[in-house]
Order: sequence, then structure tokens, then C-alpha cells
Amino acid sequence: MKKLVNITDITAYLYCPRKIYLRIVKGMSYPPNEKMIIGRLRHEVFDIFNKNEEILVSGIKSNLPENEIGKLYETLLDNIIKETLVLNNYLIRKFAINEEDFSKSVKQSAHPEISLRTLAVKNTLNLGFLGQDLWKNLKPKYHTELKLESSELGLKGRIDRVKIEDEILPYEVKTRDKVYDSDKIQLAGYALLLESRFNKPVNRGIIEFLGKQENIILDEKLKSQVLDIAEKIRNLTEETAFTPSSFSKCNNCEFKKDCDESL
Repeated sequence: MKKLVNITDITAYLYCPRKIYLRIVKGMSYPPNEKMIIGRLRHEVFDIFNKNEEILVSGIKSNLPENEIGKLYETLLDNIIKETLVLNNYLIRKFAINEEDFSKSVKQSAHPEISLRTLAVKNTLNLGFLGQDLWKNLKPKYHTELKLESSELGLKGRIDRVKIEDEILPYEVKTRDKVYDSDKIQLAGYALLLESRFNKPVNRGIIEFLGKQENIILDEKLKSQVLDIAEKIRNLTEETAFTPSSFSKCNNCEFKKDCDESL
């Protein structure tokens, strides 16, 4: 079985192969910090949110107005956040995480996801479906931060958003105002994972940034690059990962000291 390579490591490799070498091959790491723990808790919240959506939608027995559907989703998210904070109280205290700020941040990032799901439910309600039939016929369905892996491909990753309808569409959400080639490769990696999961071709994806969207064609060339880079990561050596440490991008790298000492 191939060693699983994270899609984000593939994009990081394009930025600096040596950093991936030090972390994956040499096993260098740093203790968890506040940012890492917050990320872990966010993933936990959205994993539970995705798993509980079917129960929420199947429980709708009448044609509710759109704002009430939105409130159901908001209440679900709020309860999950509170439960996650309680269950991870030790980490919250250890890393001095501000619970109010965490809750506000997660709700803010979930707002567009809830809006999309609310609209899908309302449109399907208008077709006359209720309860279990509403969930079965819900189109499109959305997943937020969907975690996937494929032992056959040797890949794993977590996709910001996936729209599942007749077409399966991955989204990568960025907070900057520019799209890089590495973003396209990242989407191509997610396309491969989705194809493996749903046994359907995924030929395009969306990069969403600052309220804008850019349609990305995910052709075989891009997908082949993903698999080629993943294989390079599995076979990394000191020589193939060599990167001079004089680049300006190295100055703020957490591995800079270790990298300099190992050169």
C-alpha cells in the first residue's frame, strides 16, 4: 500500500521541498501551538456538522420559510461548537484559547455554507418533499471541510467545500486576492480523491476568494502532476530536497534553524 500523502504537503512541496523533507523524512516537528489546536477544533466542529445534517433535514415536516431553515442550521452549529469546547476543555485551558473568539470565527466562516444549504433545502421543500424524502431528494448537497483518503491513490486531504449534484464540484476557499498554480494542483488532488470516492469524473473546480469565484479546468495534466509530486515526496532524499536557505521566504520558517544546521 502506498504511503498516504496529504494534498497540502504537495502544494507545500512546490514552495519548499526541504521543509517537507525535514518534517516527513527526518521527523522534525514542533509542539502544538494555539493556531494548530484551533484548526483541529474547527475540523472537529465541521465533521460533526456534516454528520448531523441528515438528521436536521429529515426532521423538517413542513414547508418552512427560508429564515427558519437557516435558524435550524445555526442552532445546530451553535450546539456543536459548545459541545466541542466542553469536550476539549483541557486543550482550551492549556492553550488559553478564547472561547468567544473561537465561536465567532467558526460561525463567520460557516455563514456562507449555511446559506448554501438553506437555499438547497428550501428549493427542495418547494418541490413537495418532506422528512426523509426531503433528505433523499435534496439537491445540491454540500459538505464543508470534507475529509477523504484513498489507499489506491496514496492521497488524503480535507476539501473546503464540496457540492454534490449531477456534477461533483470541489471548492477551495482562499483569503487572498490571487490564484496560484499550486491552488490549481491542490484542486486537482481533491478531484482525484472525489473521483475515487464517488466513481464519477471531476473535471472542474472552483477557487473562491474575497467574494469572487474562478472556474478551474482540472485536466489530466494537472491530475498527473499531483500523482508525480506525491511520488517525489515518498522518495525524498537529502539531495532531492536541497534548498538554499538564503531565500527571503526562509526567514519566517519554523524550520529555519534546523534547516541551516543540517546543511
